Order: sequence, then structure tokens, then C-alpha cells
Amino acid sequence: MKRLFYLLCLGVSLTSCVGTKKYATYVDGKLKTVAQTTEQQDWLLVQAPASAPQSSNFIQLESSFIPAIVYWGWNSTIACEVNPHATAEFVKRGIYQAAQNLDVKQRLGGRQLVIELEKVPGQFRYENKGSTIFLVFAHVTTGEELITPRPTDLLVRYKLIENGEVIASGQSVNSNQEQPLRNMWKSTKKFTWMHLELLEREAVRMGAESLIDIVKQLEV
Repeated sequence: MKRLFYLLCLGVSLTSCVGTKKYATYVDGKLKTVAQTTEQQDWLLVQAPASAPQSSNFIQLESSFIPAIVYWGWNSTIACEVNPHATAEFVKRGIYQAAQNLDVKQRLGGRQLVIELEKVPGQFRYENKGSTIFLVFAHVTTGEELITPRPTDLLVRYKLIENGEVIASGQSVNSNQEQPLRNMWKSTKKFTWMHLELLEREAVRMGAESLIDIVKQLEV
């Protein structure tokens, strides 16, 4: 009887693996607390990708549960694209922080720098998969929960404007250094939040590095 009760509980827990709708609440809920808008300045304008969607996107790539007599297996895999406007805010924050540290406003001398974000990071894959093998007096369960970023480099284009005319232009590419994550002890929600915090940190870094590169190119 106890064994039957255990099997029922295990079955409920496995078949309730997080789907796209639930996972979206984890991602979008976290973004609301971290993607704060950075105020634009006249001398430095940072523009989000023009054709970017206005929300995060989630696609269920795999959703399976196999309840056999001696073996149960599960796999939930979701492809995720974080709202590009949220990650653009992270990048913008890094750009403005670097601009302040480098005193870019003073260097521009009344000119305007316009930075257009062409490609921003924020794509990743969430996976929760494993299996349970039932023996006569025991069971063996193995599983893993992973987040694997798709390392999208930051691509920006810039224009230096003086008296309404473009006097210089170019682009800057900054490499994405995100790494895969394996969940060891956190809930799915907190594990996802940890990834988003790392994404935020990386996007801020990439934004700062892109501004430093632009300043070097312009020699201002």
C-alpha cells in the first residue's frame, strides 16, 4: 500500500513538469523586478532593436512522460527568448555606466552619439529530464535540470552626429561569455532567476565593453 501511494505521488510530481505557460511566469516575473528603464540623454541615445518583439517567447521542444511497470522517464525541454527590450535595458545600463566612467559627454564636445542595438543576448534552453527504475525493494532515480544559453554576441551600430550631420559611423561586436548552468539544489523558479541575474550581469558587461570599443574607434 505504501509503495502504491509513493508511486502515485511520484507520478503526479513527474507529470507536473513545468510547461511553457508556467515557465513564462518565472521569467517575466523576474524581468519586471530587474529590467528598470535607464533614462536617455540627449548626447547619448541608445536604441533597442527596431523589429524586436515586445515580449518573451517560449517554445516547448519536448514534453514526454513514460510510465512503464519498471521504468518511468520524463523530459521537458523549452526554448526561451527573453524579451529583447528587457535585455536591451541591461545593455543600455552598461553603456551609460561606461559613458559616465569615461566622461564621454565631455569628450563629445556638444556632438551626439547614437547607438543602435542590432542583436542582443537572451536566448537559452531549459531542460528537465530523468528516469526512475523500480527494483523489488527499492528504486533508483536519476535526473538533471539544465539551462544552456545560446551565446548571442552583442552587435551594435553607431553614428556620431554634429550639427545634424553624420560625421562618423561604424559597428562594434562584443562576445557573449555565458556558460551552461546545472541545478543542484534550487527550485525551478529560483534556478531560472539565478540564470536571469547572470544574464543581466553579462549584458551590462557587454554594453560597457561595446561603449569602450566605440570610444576607441572614434578616438574622442
